[in-house]
Amino acid sequence: MSALLKIREEGFDVILFGDAFKVSPANELTTKQREFLKRHKAEIINALQNQGAWIELPDPGALTVTCYTPDGKPIEVPAASPEHAEQLRLWNPKLKHRSSSEA
Repeated sequence: MSALLKIREEGFDVILFGDAFKVSPANELTTKQREFLKRHKAEIINALQNQGAWIELPDPGALTVTCYTPDGKPIEVPAASPEHAEQLRLWNPKLKHRSSSEA
């Protein structure tokens, strides 16, 4: 039985995350299971790569959005997800300031 199959049969989800893997629920892993995962890390990563079971790491710059204070000063705001970044962009566009003669 493969190491990946063994840990999945014990009730854990395993996904490839960058050049490592994530196990959930991680807080339920025993010390013995953690040691098993460390010993079989390369095998598990290889199996996950062969299954195409990875997630793409987001570009950190893509999740930072320029928003504007009420007086028009730009600030960088971290977004929790690409969807959140898009909402921040929609909710906080750069405003054109009115001159004092327009007020």
